[in-house]
Amino acid sequence: MRISEALSLPSDAAPPGTRMLLVRGKGDKQRLVPLHDRAIEAIAHWQKLARAYSGGAPSPWLFHSVRNGAKALTRQAALLEIKEATIAAGLASPERVSPHVLRHAFATHMHSGGTDLRVLQELLGHAGIETTQIYTHLDTSRLHNMVRDLHPLNENEREEPMTVA
Repeated sequence: MRISEALSLPSDAAPPGTRMLLVRGKGDKQRLVPLHDRAIEAIAHWQKLARAYSGGAPSPWLFHSVRNGAKALTRQAALLEIKEATIAAGLASPERVSPHVLRHAFATHMHSGGTDLRVLQELLGHAGIETTQIYTHLDTSRLHNMVRDLHPLNENEREEPMTVA
Protein backbone atom coordinates (compact mmCIF):
# COMPACT_ATOMS: atom_id res chain seq x y z
CA MET A 1 0.00 0.00 0.00
CA ARG A 2 0.95 3.60 -0.34
CA ILE A 3 1.50 5.27 3.03
CA SER A 4 -1.49 7.55 2.41
CA GLU A 5 -3.68 4.47 1.81
CA ALA A 6 -2.55 2.81 5.03
CA LEU A 7 -3.03 5.95 7.11
CA SER A 8 -6.55 6.50 5.80
CA LEU A 9 -7.78 2.99 6.70
CA PRO A 10 -10.86 3.07 8.96
CA SER A 11 -10.70 1.26 12.31
CA ASP A 12 -12.96 -1.53 11.06
CA ALA A 13 -10.75 -2.27 8.02
CA ALA A 14 -9.10 -5.24 9.73
CA PRO A 15 -11.61 -7.15 11.85
CA PRO A 16 -10.32 -10.31 13.56
CA GLY A 17 -9.90 -13.15 11.08
CA THR A 18 -9.60 -10.91 8.04
CA ARG A 19 -7.15 -11.98 5.32
CA MET A 20 -7.71 -9.00 2.98
CA LEU A 21 -7.98 -5.25 3.31
CA LEU A 22 -10.24 -3.15 1.13
CA VAL A 23 -8.07 -0.17 0.23
CA ARG A 24 -9.19 3.07 -1.35
CA GLY A 25 -6.37 4.29 -3.57
CA LYS A 26 -5.64 7.04 -6.06
CA GLY A 27 -8.63 8.24 -8.01
CA ASP A 28 -10.88 6.79 -5.28
CA LYS A 29 -10.38 3.32 -6.78
CA GLN A 30 -10.82 0.35 -4.49
CA ARG A 31 -8.72 -2.79 -4.47
CA LEU A 32 -8.18 -5.79 -2.24
CA VAL A 33 -4.79 -6.18 -0.57
CA PRO A 34 -3.96 -9.64 0.83
CA LEU A 35 -2.48 -9.78 4.31
CA HIS A 36 0.40 -11.99 5.38
CA ASP A 37 0.06 -13.73 8.76
CA ARG A 38 2.74 -11.46 10.23
CA ALA A 39 0.86 -8.36 9.03
CA ILE A 40 -2.32 -9.67 10.68
CA GLU A 41 -0.39 -10.21 13.93
CA ALA A 42 1.17 -6.73 13.72
CA ILE A 43 -2.23 -5.09 13.15
CA ALA A 44 -3.73 -6.97 16.11
CA HIS A 45 -0.77 -5.92 18.27
CA TRP A 46 -1.14 -2.28 17.17
CA GLN A 47 -4.89 -2.33 17.91
CA LYS A 48 -4.25 -3.77 21.37
CA LEU A 49 -1.66 -1.09 22.15
CA ALA A 50 -3.93 1.64 20.76
CA ARG A 51 -6.89 0.48 22.90
CA ALA A 52 -4.69 0.36 26.00
CA TYR A 53 -3.29 3.83 25.30
CA SER A 54 -6.68 5.40 24.67
CA GLY A 55 -8.32 3.70 27.64
CA GLY A 56 -10.53 1.68 25.31
CA ALA A 57 -11.99 4.73 23.56
CA PRO A 58 -12.86 3.91 19.96
CA SER A 59 -11.10 5.63 17.08
CA PRO A 60 -12.34 6.04 13.53
CA TRP A 61 -8.84 5.17 12.23
CA LEU A 62 -6.95 1.89 12.16
CA PHE A 63 -3.70 3.81 12.65
CA HIS A 64 -4.52 6.81 14.80
CA SER A 65 -2.54 9.52 16.51
CA VAL A 66 -1.32 8.58 19.98
CA ARG A 67 -2.16 12.09 21.19
CA ASN A 68 -5.64 12.19 19.71
CA GLY A 69 -7.39 8.98 18.73
CA ALA A 70 -9.91 10.98 16.70
CA LYS A 71 -7.16 11.88 14.23
CA ALA A 72 -5.34 9.58 11.83
CA LEU A 73 -1.64 8.95 12.35
CA THR A 74 0.37 11.52 10.41
CA ARG A 75 2.89 10.68 7.70
CA GLN A 76 5.65 12.10 9.90
CA ALA A 77 4.66 9.94 12.87
CA ALA A 78 4.46 6.85 10.63
CA LEU A 79 7.93 7.60 9.25
CA LEU A 80 9.27 7.91 12.80
CA GLU A 81 7.73 4.51 13.65
CA ILE A 82 9.39 2.99 10.56
CA LYS A 83 12.77 4.53 11.45
CA GLU A 84 12.55 3.17 15.00
CA ALA A 85 11.70 -0.29 13.65
CA THR A 86 14.66 -0.23 11.23
CA ILE A 87 17.01 0.73 14.05
CA ALA A 88 15.57 -2.00 16.31
CA ALA A 89 16.03 -4.50 13.46
CA GLY A 90 19.69 -3.51 13.20
CA LEU A 91 19.59 -2.35 9.58
CA ALA A 92 22.85 -0.79 8.41
CA SER A 93 21.30 2.38 6.94
CA PRO A 94 17.97 3.09 8.66
CA GLU A 95 17.98 6.64 7.29
CA ARG A 96 17.56 5.21 3.78
CA VAL A 97 14.33 3.37 4.63
CA SER A 98 11.04 5.09 3.84
CA PRO A 99 7.50 3.96 3.05
CA HIS A 100 8.23 4.33 -0.67
CA VAL A 101 11.47 2.32 -0.38
CA LEU A 102 9.53 -0.45 1.38
CA ARG A 103 6.91 -0.38 -1.38
CA HIS A 104 9.60 -0.55 -4.04
CA ALA A 105 11.38 -3.39 -2.21
CA PHE A 106 8.07 -5.29 -2.08
CA ALA A 107 7.53 -4.81 -5.82
CA THR A 108 11.08 -5.82 -6.68
CA HIS A 109 10.95 -8.90 -4.42
CA MET A 110 7.59 -10.02 -5.80
CA HIS A 111 8.70 -9.53 -9.40
CA SER A 112 12.01 -11.33 -8.92
CA GLY A 113 10.07 -14.17 -7.31
CA GLY A 114 8.08 -14.59 -10.50
CA THR A 115 4.93 -12.57 -9.85
CA ASP A 116 3.21 -11.65 -13.10
CA LEU A 117 3.38 -7.93 -13.92
CA ARG A 118 -0.43 -7.70 -14.18
CA VAL A 119 -0.83 -9.19 -10.71
CA LEU A 120 1.82 -6.82 -9.39
CA GLN A 121 0.03 -3.92 -11.08
CA GLU A 122 -3.15 -4.84 -9.22
CA LEU A 123 -1.37 -5.26 -5.89
CA LEU A 124 0.32 -1.87 -6.23
CA GLY A 125 -2.83 -0.13 -7.45
CA HIS A 126 -1.25 1.19 -10.65
CA ALA A 127 -3.68 2.45 -13.29
CA GLY A 128 -1.44 1.39 -16.18
CA ILE A 129 1.03 -1.44 -16.70
CA GLU A 130 3.62 1.13 -17.84
CA THR A 131 3.95 2.40 -14.28
CA THR A 132 4.52 -1.12 -12.99
CA GLN A 133 7.13 -1.80 -15.67
CA ILE A 134 9.01 1.35 -14.71
CA TYR A 135 8.55 0.71 -10.99
CA THR A 136 10.12 -2.74 -11.04
CA HIS A 137 13.60 -3.09 -12.43
CA LEU A 138 14.31 -6.44 -13.98
CA ASP A 139 17.11 -8.58 -12.71
CA THR A 140 19.22 -9.18 -15.83
CA SER A 141 20.65 -12.42 -14.48
CA ARG A 142 17.10 -13.72 -14.04
CA LEU A 143 16.29 -12.77 -17.63
CA HIS A 144 19.45 -14.50 -18.85
CA ASN A 145 18.58 -17.67 -16.94
CA MET A 146 15.01 -17.64 -18.27
CA VAL A 147 16.21 -17.37 -21.86
CA ARG A 148 18.80 -20.09 -21.25
CA ASP A 149 16.27 -22.41 -19.61
CA LEU A 150 13.10 -21.68 -21.58
CA HIS A 151 14.08 -20.73 -25.10
CA PRO A 152 13.10 -23.42 -27.61
CA LEU A 153 16.57 -23.38 -29.19
CA ASN A 154 18.32 -24.09 -25.90
CA GLU A 155 21.13 -26.52 -26.79
CA ASN A 156 20.92 -28.30 -23.42
CA GLU A 157 17.44 -29.54 -24.28
CA ARG A 158 18.16 -30.77 -27.82
CA GLU A 159 19.18 -34.31 -28.46
CA GLU A 160 21.11 -33.48 -31.62
CA PRO A 161 23.04 -30.30 -32.36
CA MET A 162 21.39 -27.99 -34.88
CA THR A 163 23.18 -27.22 -38.10
CA VAL A 164 22.73 -24.12 -40.18
CA ALA A 165 22.07 -24.84 -43.87
